[in-house]
Amino acid sequence: MKFGIFNIPYASEYANGKRTLREVIDWDLQLTRWADQYGLDEAYFAEHYTLGGEPSPAPDAMIAAASQITERITLGAAAHLLPYHNPVALAHRMMWLDHMTGGRYIAGVAPGAYPSDAQLFGTGKNNPKMMVEALDIIEAIWTKPGPFTIEGEFFSVDMPAYDDDIHGPHLKSLQPRIPIMLTGMQAKSPTLTEAGRRGALPLSQQVHESVLVQHWETYAAAATAAGHTPRRSDWRICRDIFVADTDAEARRNVLDGAMGTLWEKYNIPTFASLGIGELLSGGQVPVDELDLDWMIDNFLIVGSPDTVAQKVTDLYEATGGFGTVVSFAHEYLNDPEPYRRSFELLGTAVAPQLKELFPND
Repeated sequence: MKFGIFNIPYASEYANGKRTLREVIDWDLQLTRWADQYGLDEAYFAEHYTLGGEPSPAPDAMIAAASQITERITLGAAAHLLPYHNPVALAHRMMWLDHMTGGRYIAGVAPGAYPSDAQLFGTGKNNPKMMVEALDIIEAIWTKPGPFTIEGEFFSVDMPAYDDDIHGPHLKSLQPRIPIMLTGMQAKSPTLTEAGRRGALPLSQQVHESVLVQHWETYAAAATAAGHTPRRSDWRICRDIFVADTDAEARRNVLDGAMGTLWEKYNIPTFASLGIGELLSGGQVPVDELDLDWMIDNFLIVGSPDTVAQKVTDLYEATGGFGTVVSFAHEYLNDPEPYRRSFELLGTAVAPQLKELFPND
């Protein structure tokens, strides 16, 4: 059992003109430093362009910065949005990050979910096809010696043969193979299907455990059909976590803090307005009855170390097993100590219990 954080970043105070981008960047790096310090296993950085409340156009830059202030934690993107990059350039930056992190890098990729980002780049409705084509080129650059050419609908590469005069093309990854990870939210997620087809790592967004069961079935079926062996220890599941010394304290820190504000004011209304509220409720309650109290009791992982350990165990058993729980990172800048303590308790009091119960194979 492993634990990680996902730096979106949530930045409502920046969006409202109350905080600078440098403060947003420094907070994400502080959270990553705490995660490394307290023994968490992974930290991810998102990529968005047009969202003022989630400003993060350069996960590769954040990974590079984090690599210089951490020692052991794995660092990844969740995700590089492939339609918005030249895959030849990105493939080389990925290999460079692998060396910069000392092999602590996971290359999460995605097609991009926000229409405003697609409008900015003029990709229309082609993002899913562009992602697949770009990933084919990236994997070829990582694994195939030149010369070779790939001419796609959207991207192309013309890899030259090795030349002694220029000592290249030369760049290879540090890891024997950089891990690729794809994320999914829909029950029959096409990106998780693509992950299975490629033998990539699956990451499930925050959805009800009944949907997570379908995520695994979708991924495992595609992996098996392609000749890969799906391993539950490779499966990463996103679920927000807040740990405090007591259940009451943890609940108060969510209800009165940034995590609760985000879920109450943004996440729950957004899921409901998009007609996907059942991804959170699992049909257990009507979508119009979803509220923060129900989420704390039935969805979010909130409580004392023993309570959190039990909730993770319950989720593990309900889904059939997974390898890593990834909690989104929240905007507790105005009162950081309870959030720092949550990281400390997760790494030092919760994780040891669960790693004994569910060793990652």
